[in-house]
Amino acid sequence: MFFAHVNSPNPKALVHADPLRFGDSFDRECASVKRNDVLASTRRMNPIPTARAFWDNAAETYDRDFTETVVGKTRRKAVWRELDRLFGMGQRVLELNCGTGVDALHLAERGVKVFACDISSRMVKLARERVVSAGFGNAVEFQVLATEEIGKLDTEIPFDGVFSNFSGLNCVQNLAATADDVARLVRPRGRILLCMIGRFVPWDIVWYGIHGDFRRAVQRLGRGTSRNIAGGFMTVHYPSVREIAGAFGPGFALRKWGGVGIGVPPSYMEHWARRLPRITSGLAAADLFLGSVPLLRNMADCVLLEFERRV
Repeated sequence: MFFAHVNSPNPKALVHADPLRFGDSFDRECASVKRNDVLASTRRMNPIPTARAFWDNAAETYDRDFTETVVGKTRRKAVWRELDRLFGMGQRVLELNCGTGVDALHLAERGVKVFACDISSRMVKLARERVVSAGFGNAVEFQVLATEEIGKLDTEIPFDGVFSNFSGLNCVQNLAATADDVARLVRPRGRILLCMIGRFVPWDIVWYGIHGDFRRAVQRLGRGTSRNIAGGFMTVHYPSVREIAGAFGPGFALRKWGGVGIGVPPSYMEHWARRLPRITSGLAAADLFLGSVPLLRNMADCVLLEFERRV
């Protein structure tokens, strides 16, 4: 089983897990985390225009650089396994940072109604084209909207759940504020599934260490990484599972979490994944087990968390 249960009621080298490469009672433990410290590096400047420009620029090549890669397919397949378990026919789901619409289409094909948002108008354009060309245009509604702005959504009927894949939430400045907005939009006992960047990744340490890039080898162990992109600052944060659960704790209970990408290496080793397809397939199969092992799941490229809306 992939998850471990919690005991509680143009960039040519775009990497999904870190856009900056481009240019047990958890309730009790998480209560001790100060929500204002979850993302302590919030800046005075508005980061949304910079992030929008970044993802607009990445949109045209995103599928080629990640979605259609061997590593990308193994990552998404692992996430879909849990997504399919949570949401099904007739449910209504809010998707944050929908990208080019691959996940929205997958949900629509299973009879799920999707309201999909993304900060990038180009991403949304490509996502809409994908869904419409597949014949599911009536099942998915799109809106250009940054995750930090979802509080603007006005819905009389709460969503059955919320989904965010890969690194979108790692680019949010104030995760606790976003959690509050999500809580307002989800029905009681509704589920949310969040895939975020992992913090301790041995693949990073070994790969970049061998290549002499020691800063990048350990950068995920820090609070976040900021760089100047297109005249503005964009920060990618690396909160721990405890910190993520602390941010969502007031409105949600963490039910399960696991690792995605322990044996299968990150996207920067795509050339090896293509050269060694049988080994990659074997590692992907092993990840189904490794992702639920308490110590090993902390070493994953991404972490996948399932929360339940408190009544």
